[in-house]
Amino acid sequence: MKEPAAIILAAGKGTRMKSNRAKVTFPIADKPMVQRVADSAAKAGCARICVVVGYQKESVIACLEDDKRLEFVEQSEQLGTGHAVMMARPLFTDSDQDVLILSGDVPLLSSETLMKIHQSHQASGSACTVLTAILDDPGKYGRILRDAEGQISGIVEFKDASEAQRSIKEWNTGIYCFRSGDLFSALDQISNTNQQQEYYLTDVVSILRKAGKKVAGVVLENLVEVSGVNSQEQLAALEDQFLDSIRKRWLNNGVVIHNPQTVFIGDDVILEPDAEICQGSVIKGNSQICTGAHIGPGCYLADSFVSDNAILEGHNVLVDAHIPEGHILEFGEQVIEETFND
Repeated sequence: MKEPAAIILAAGKGTRMKSNRAKVTFPIADKPMVQRVADSAAKAGCARICVVVGYQKESVIACLEDDKRLEFVEQSEQLGTGHAVMMARPLFTDSDQDVLILSGDVPLLSSETLMKIHQSHQASGSACTVLTAILDDPGKYGRILRDAEGQISGIVEFKDASEAQRSIKEWNTGIYCFRSGDLFSALDQISNTNQQQEYYLTDVVSILRKAGKKVAGVVLENLVEVSGVNSQEQLAALEDQFLDSIRKRWLNNGVVIHNPQTVFIGDDVILEPDAEICQGSVIKGNSQICTGAHIGPGCYLADSFVSDNAILEGHNVLVDAHIPEGHILEFGEQVIEETFND
């Protein structure tokens, strides 16, 4: 299977964040939102990742880790999602290239879901595959339109939808996989004749269907993956939910965590069974806590290795440190950028 590419839409300001900062640069569990999206695209096997930047473009580019797969294009005016994707057109000259369209403010979409979308897209031979979801009340999300045979025939934005269309429970997550040639050919035909006077990427779906092209859908089950961020409150709630899922994963794999809600564990951390972590601790980066190790209350660990049965008595700070097997680090002791020697 040919590797897909990805286009990440990251040009918007995010006015409801009440900040001059570009929305996609806000962190969720220590990583900028847009970095998490790029990471998922890379893990899904995307050989090229194009990021569409606009508002405070320098800060968006700067917040992303160096990666030879990353390319940047600018959307100088925010004229809609369709217009944003048009900016990437010069980078996609291969009409048979599959392209995933992702949102820079939807940070928890997994690489597994992206691979599922691409595999379904390839298997069905579709021009477009839409990631959809179902809710009793999808709020102001765009609705998925299906024909009499149950095939996706279009997407209508909430503001442009009739009352009957607003009652539809299946909604558009804003995540797609397109065949490049079909995508850009259809984008040439969209207009901004709508309530927002914007060029909607969603209009591409009905254009493809009218041209006799196939549009498929993949229904997402874990809705947390497509939780977008439009305010500081939503960001904080999503981060809490994400961190809680990390703690629960380790609790169900033999790790002891005291007063879990007070403990921060990054998603790159490795914990072994029978490790014990006390309240108020922060463990982040590429840290590893081995079997039988005890992390006392109020500790801070970043990119550190704690060997089997080592003990941190509490309020210890470790940065780029290596604690040997069975060693006891006294209360308040710090180890910064070194291997502790007995």
